Amino acid sequence: MQEPVFSYVPGESFLHKLDPRTKLAAVMLLGILAFRAESFLEIGTLFTFFIALASFSRLPLKVFFRAVRPMALFIIFIFLAQFFFTEGQELASFWVLRPTLEGLYNGIRISARFILLLLFAALMTASTDPSAITCGIERMLRPLPLRWLGVNSYELATMMNLSIAFLPLLFDRVERTKAAQASRGMYFGKNPLRSVPALTIPLIRGVVRDAEELSLAMESRGYQGTCRTSIHELLMRKRDRLSLLVLGLFAIIMLAL
Repeated sequence: MQEPVFSYVPGESFLHKLDPRTKLAAVMLLGILAFRAESFLEIGTLFTFFIALASFSRLPLKVFFRAVRPMALFIIFIFLAQFFFTEGQELASFWVLRPTLEGLYNGIRISARFILLLLFAALMTASTDPSAITCGIERMLRPLPLRWLGVNSYELATMMNLSIAFLPLLFDRVERTKAAQASRGMYFGKNPLRSVPALTIPLIRGVVRDAEELSLAMESRGYQGTCRTSIHELLMRKRDRLSLLVLGLFAIIMLAL
């Protein structure tokens, strides 16, 4: 069975040993840098930095291909929309489609941003145990006055962790639903619009059923959402402080470009 996207890959690399709070802060900062990257120099620098991090993680390349593949059609759509419908210097003319040089630039830039976000997210989830991510999020949210909003850091961390855990399960359920409908004679390539209900209705029913089963399992185990303990004892070590220092220097360089 194929491994789901954004799944944890055990290892003993430098990235695996970092505190989850360090990796969460790194992903948030790198995501901000990716969204503000305007030039190809900035985008290329971010890709180079990702390659360096991936080499430290010792993760197989299929982990990152698996993270980008489900969003490939969306990324292609974003690129084509920018390429054909952005005003500027026309490169050619195909009926109502008028590709422009500015559209090509914008399409590559925006597509690269989404790919970078997916790659950095895959790098964090593949090198960090999901329970450690929950613990890290809870520790980072604990100082905030969330009780004024009627929630606490434990509940928010649990919701985020469940979202991360359900994402690969959702993609896996899509593949299983497609295989089940194909075995019943459904051909998705012949009439895609007609096959959408045959895919979405069983998918929604399955996701709702999984959510109900999860809530019942948590209630039967006495889940409270407050004052939970964790098997992970988080401690910022020398390697975490050094990593944050390197990340800060990289952010300064990116802002100076």
